[in-house]
Amino acid sequence: MKPTHLLLAILIFAVGEGHIQAAVPTSAELARLRISIPGLGSSSYPLIMAQKKGYFRAEGYDVELIPMAAGLAVKTLLAGEVGATAAGTVLANLQGAKVRLVMGFIRELPYDLVVVPEIKRIEDLRGKKVAVADRGSVTFFVVRAILQAHGMEPDRDVTLLNMGTPAVRHQALMTGVVHGVVANFDGTAFLADRGYHSVAKAGKFMKGFAGSLSVTEDQLMKRPDEVLRMVRATLKGIRAYLAHREEAIKHSSAWTKISPANAAKVHELMSAGALAPDGLLDRETMESVIQESREVAGVKRAVKTEEVFDFRLVQRANEEIQGWRP
Repeated sequence: MKPTHLLLAILIFAVGEGHIQAAVPTSAELARLRISIPGLGSSSYPLIMAQKKGYFRAEGYDVELIPMAAGLAVKTLLAGEVGATAAGTVLANLQGAKVRLVMGFIRELPYDLVVVPEIKRIEDLRGKKVAVADRGSVTFFVVRAILQAHGMEPDRDVTLLNMGTPAVRHQALMTGVVHGVVANFDGTAFLADRGYHSVAKAGKFMKGFAGSLSVTEDQLMKRPDEVLRMVRATLKGIRAYLAHREEAIKHSSAWTKISPANAAKVHELMSAGALAPDGLLDRETMESVIQESREVAGVKRAVKTEEVFDFRLVQRANEEIQGWRP
């Protein structure tokens, strides 16, 4: 058979089997994409898996993940210094920032209020200090809900300190600067190994989510294809984390510096329903988060979910990769 005929036969067979894929761009062809993340924790796992598995590269992106507190993350997003953020943007949206949350990662709150050994009850935190990321972060809303459920208010009864990323907050706890922190699955395991313990789980006190992908309204209007490629790669990262347990544990353990045993526990929790394989959030969760943010921002008017969330592209991505397996 002539070489050209052989090549044609291979192509026909590949098309018939549905195996032809677009060529992965070379390094020179990749567009740089910087994504800010709230820290080296479970809310970033979809992104790190997408990066490690090459899903971003397949979409034409060379991705850099940058830990950043929520307030700064929104500012750098609006300034065009990052192309997307995994930090919370709901409060910023209600305060006027032209951003939209385009997909969600963890559809329940994976947080604990972790404290020093001498704190036995939540009430023991009265007059003490607790570290949060910042006032617009989910960590703030979590500790606010827990304190209010026990007859206390932030700053009046317990001082809340804005301390940025999880690594900084954990260090503040371990050096005695604060008496408690709001920690995610990974942080709770990390701190438990060092003698600290949980006095409350966020899910018992409020409804919400953790981890998301947000972009500017301008990006959605002018460059939706770029956003779709980000979303599609991240969606594949979610599914890869769920499908490839050992690989997920390896990457998440290295990423967060927790033990493989604790990374396995986190994977079990995420696989039990916490991690959303479709990147979508239910309406009750969205409305609850908006209501919490309205109270903090002092927004009196009603806010529709579509003013904050825009899931059209993640819905399209779900349709496009239907039947895809990592």
